[in-house]
Amino acid sequence: MAIDSQNETISKSPKTGRKQHRSHPRLVVFLVCLVISMLMWLFIELMKDYTDEVKYQVSFINAPKDLILTNGGDNQITIGMNAQGFELLAAKYSPKPRILTIDLSTLKIRASDGGYGAFLTSSKIIEQLGTQIRFQKQIAYIKPDTLFFRFSEVYRKQVPVKLNLNYSLGGQYDITDTIGCKPRFVTVSSIKDIIDTLSFVSTQRLNLTQLDSSISVKVPLFKGRRAELLKYSTDSVTVSFRVEKVTEAGYTIPLLVTGNGENLKIFPDKVEIICRVPLSVFPHIDASDFSAQVQYLPSLIKEKRLKVNLTRVPQRVKVLKTIPEEVEFIIIAK
Repeated sequence: MAIDSQNETISKSPKTGRKQHRSHPRLVVFLVCLVISMLMWLFIELMKDYTDEVKYQVSFINAPKDLILTNGGDNQITIGMNAQGFELLAAKYSPKPRILTIDLSTLKIRASDGGYGAFLTSSKIIEQLGTQIRFQKQIAYIKPDTLFFRFSEVYRKQVPVKLNLNYSLGGQYDITDTIGCKPRFVTVSSIKDIIDTLSFVSTQRLNLTQLDSSISVKVPLFKGRRAELLKYSTDSVTVSFRVEKVTEAGYTIPLLVTGNGENLKIFPDKVEIICRVPLSVFPHIDASDFSAQVQYLPSLIKEKRLKVNLTRVPQRVKVLKTIPEEVEFIIIAK
């Protein structure tokens, strides 16, 4: 009897396993149907019309040439829209910046205390923005419902460009000419308070590393936090300089004496010039291409040394050191 009972138990267990195995497909079918039902419900809901708010950044164009907009930084508006759920979702969560443009050429500008003023009502705003908003949306309202503008007279000033440059050179390479900036001056247009304190315009930061060749690159000009109040005659400058492979060389040259003709004797009467010379011109450079001098004046009679001045150095050659930088002297009685 024990053996029969055991066989019955063994024969029943596979049937139980098959029932459990069949229950998994049913669960999967149920979940798939549930997901499809939810998606269909969501699709139906998003097809309905809703009213919601979307925030936009606004840029202003065609301001009067003889005036400058001083409150252009207040450039965010909220638009209440009546549209399908799909369209509202696309408008609110689009990865692209939401920027609308308002044309100021039709404003009626009037003189006011401290400048000029104008305003744009909601109907005029909707008239301009309606065609710029994507999809078939209906604008229900705009906040603020009126945009106010303040203008100031434009003042102009020409200022130099200051390079904000950081660079490093590759081994045995050097800049062998003046760093060029074109243009060197720009005309700045702004309000009087800014123009009166402006002495130069800086470029944006330019970082160059391990340079081993000449370079010419456009660099934007920096405007800072009050960019909306600044207009430049050009928005960028071209920075260029020559980078060449160089070698270090030394040249010994005679030292000339200038001054009031005193019978002056200097010690030493020659100096050594240590410099970096581009390899391309190194074979053509010799000591005769340099000249140096000291100047004696009666006011220097109490001095013990005279400073050495280089009066002629070949182009693209960079002087690193003059040995010595000062010389001793004596005045020989006539």
